[in-house]
Amino acid sequence: MEQRFRSALCTSTIVACLAGCAGAQPTISAQYSRTQPAARSSERSLHGYYLAKFITEVGSSLPESSFCFRFASSGSWSNTGSESFSGTYLLSGKQLFASAVWLPSPAVYLSLQGPVNARNGSGTFIVSGMNGYTSGGGTFTMSRKRSRCASA
Repeated sequence: MEQRFRSALCTSTIVACLAGCAGAQPTISAQYSRTQPAARSSERSLHGYYLAKFITEVGSSLPESSFCFRFASSGSWSNTGSESFSGTYLLSGKQLFASAVWLPSPAVYLSLQGPVNARNGSGTFIVSGMNGYTSGGGTFTMSRKRSRCASA
């Protein structure tokens, strides 16, 4: 369990770097050797509402054990309620890299990483605070909802 948490902690650094890269990125075509903006296809983004359930394995937990997240094709994701996380995500193949912030005082940062598809997903999460202080982490599962989540 400690090794899996360390792996997830290393992933949080990657997630933080990728979170700022959700927009169009240059790609180099080997055939033409010129820069073109990367296209965001429907296969490379999530659409709609997903109910995420968190299982804390190490450290302190989030205020809730489940959240209803809305993923937009633009690369943003958020939830509503007393814990209003908002952030960006990136799909690389079927791997989700997501980072968000909730702004109570002090701020709480959440990162998710794991395999997902249009219906469901699972993986690891990290909760951190100011100055990158990691306070907890564990595993999550999420499933697509047809409409807004009735209750998280």
